Amino acid sequence: MTAALRAQPGTQHDVALYGEQVKIPGIARSVNAQAFGGDTSWIDYGIIAGHWYDAPGEVDVNTAFLTASGLAVGDTATVTIGTTPVAVRIVGEVFHPSKEPMLYGSAQTLAGIATTANLQEYYVGLRPGTSAAAYMQAVNAALGTRSPWAATGPGAGHFYKIAIDLIGLLALMVAVAAGLGVLNTVLMTTRDRVHDLGIFKALGMRPGQMLTMVVCWIAGPAVIAAVFAAPAAVALNTATVRAMAGTAHTGIPASITQVFPPSRLALLSLAALAIAVAGALLPAGWAARARPATALRAE
Repeated sequence: MTAALRAQPGTQHDVALYGEQVKIPGIARSVNAQAFGGDTSWIDYGIIAGHWYDAPGEVDVNTAFLTASGLAVGDTATVTIGTTPVAVRIVGEVFHPSKEPMLYGSAQTLAGIATTANLQEYYVGLRPGTSAAAYMQAVNAALGTRSPWAATGPGAGHFYKIAIDLIGLLALMVAVAAGLGVLNTVLMTTRDRVHDLGIFKALGMRPGQMLTMVVCWIAGPAVIAAVFAAPAAVALNTATVRAMAGTAHTGIPASITQVFPPSRLALLSLAALAIAVAGALLPAGWAARARPATALRAE
């Protein structure tokens, strides 16, 4: 497996993954431990607290491990691999939603795990521009159809693409619904004040001024709503994600909740103003085109 992978062009990183059950004082059941044989700095693990291990003797654990053991990031622990105890220091909490305690370290730290019998898979990082599909096809052709080490892509990639597309479609539907709501509100307001509009036009208000006035009726409340909506949405999203994470027995990395920087949130707030103006343009245009005599006869 190793030779076949490393012989393929396009490989930038390859890391062997070993897995074994170990014992940790304070945790009654066995703990799933994973040892990586190589540089893992490029593997994107979400870090809730601390950092990914970068020195011998350091390990990372998931939230379930900390909950079961009563330990915290920065504490030391003894990992018993078979009959051999190994002293390690917990340097990070990893985002791994599971009830099962997990421990991650290098093959150098967890040498008792990094054996041929415990080899589970290889993580392969490709150089920029390399086709993942073509690479997997080449690897599988080199290994043969009967090999148990078939190359596969990220299992969740297709799911996330579908989820992102659905979220984008939902956001578009919400924006359209908001625009229609604004249109209905401004249309009703304009109809109710059509007599006043006729008086304004009779006194010399030009169509452009009329258009601006009607748009400003809704733009003012939209600005106020935008000021409160973005922070409220962020707070609600954070609370919802943390509640969901609690049911999955895990903490949440800051990268999951802090999606937008303040500058982008400010731009996002302007979306409320844009939707309000777009929804107000149709009734505002009608008010600007209305003849004063027609408007004055309306009640």
